[in-house]
Amino acid sequence: MKKSIYLIADPAIEPSVLLNKIEMALKGGLFAVQLWNNWQKVSNKIEIITSIHQLTKLVDVPLILNEGQDCLDLPCFEGIHLDLPNDKIQAYRQKRPDLIWGLTCSNETEKLIWAEQNSLDYVSYCSIFPSKTSNSCELVSFDTIYETRQFFSRKVFLAGGINQNTIPNLKDLPFDGIALVSAIMDAENPTEAVLNYSEILNY
Repeated sequence: MKKSIYLIADPAIEPSVLLNKIEMALKGGLFAVQLWNNWQKVSNKIEIITSIHQLTKLVDVPLILNEGQDCLDLPCFEGIHLDLPNDKIQAYRQKRPDLIWGLTCSNETEKLIWAEQNSLDYVSYCSIFPSKTSNSCELVSFDTIYETRQFFSRKVFLAGGINQNTIPNLKDLPFDGIALVSAIMDAENPTEAVLNYSEILNY
């Protein structure tokens, strides 16, 4: 089955640059766009989310908000990515049964078990390799990833320090796709970057 890519974007960067980069990346084909939970210096949060959703909706790509529980009343997104297990998830689901749910995982199998018990749609391991954008994550052991299917049955993504040089090291691992930040957002041509990574990933 073809492995996919989801983009993690920082909503605090200059809005016109943010929208342009996301629009171009979407043309390369993405599983999802996730907005990182970095809103402290953003005065127009709802406007930013709405503008990005207009782009993702056009190509039927879900927009996922990192720790977006405060936005449950907004119709302009399709998922929430949790950094930690949240015991209020069932209440959130009753309010928004339509949402996709994901969780950041590291080396603790407890998180995987929680994700399975609560029927999350995907987990994302962070950080696979050292990364300037994932410096708050511990490095994930490959043994942990190999054992994933013992605990979690849905989609598995890998994040952190993934680039064209490190992708070959992932080939034997059980996963469904990768999450990219700077590899796409710092690229001159995000469309081309997504296409190139997809080709390498599925070679």
